[in-house]
Amino acid sequence: MLLDADALAWSLRGCTRSRPLRPLLEETARAGDTTSWPLIRKHTPNLPRLYCDDECIILWLVDEDRQEGEPLLSSLLTVRDPQMHPRFPAIAKQLGPSTGHAAAQQRTAWSCDVLKVHQHWR
Repeated sequence: MLLDADALAWSLRGCTRSRPLRPLLEETARAGDTTSWPLIRKHTPNLPRLYCDDECIILWLVDEDRQEGEPLLSSLLTVRDPQMHPRFPAIAKQLGPSTGHAAAQQRTAWSCDVLKVHQHWR
């Protein structure tokens, strides 16, 4: 089951029942850090249970609202810190920035985007 009505409403409202996701990612960027879904859940206890596809949709929604030229906040999501989240290339592709097809190209694009996010939100 993908995003249910409550989870979709939560994502579109910007997590108003708890800490908003976008400001949480902006704060992470200002700190020059990365984060993970377990850490996000720790800071947003009212976040509904999400499947991987749901997480991807919510990150896409966060980045879809960015200003022109603003880097992707979704690049700050990692697994086994600090490795690129496997969904990042798909999110980036949907929103425009190319990450390439080879794994090495994707990791390089991700690393560059993390740097851009940290610089943008300093």
